[in-house]
Amino acid sequence: MNRSAEYTLSMIASILLTISWIIGVIIFFLIVLGPSIDDLSMFLVLYLFIYSLISLPLVTLIWVSTFKIKKNNQKWGIFTLVVGVLYTFSVYVVPGVLLLISGILMVTKNNRDKTSIQA
Repeated sequence: MNRSAEYTLSMIASILLTISWIIGVIIFFLIVLGPSIDDLSMFLVLYLFIYSLISLPLVTLIWVSTFKIKKNNQKWGIFTLVVGVLYTFSVYVVPGVLLLISGILMVTKNNRDKTSIQA
């Protein structure tokens, strides 16, 4: 079954999350290599470091699920739905909503191969 809508939505969300992760890492290195670190900068460095460690596996798994959706894999559709819910309640609302819609479409769209009546 062709899952082009789900694939496209998930691909856009994956690209947006990858770009935001790269920007976060660049900001992290710019702050660390800066001339002085005060309390606010230290908090931001710690936040960006933890964000990078947590976000890298999630972004990688979202890329994997994007290509598994194209192959009509329901389990990765459920994963996309769950990650979409998590990202929707975070700072990344737009990729979260895209992943949420992609996961909902993947889970609710009828699979015509399983529901067809055989004569």
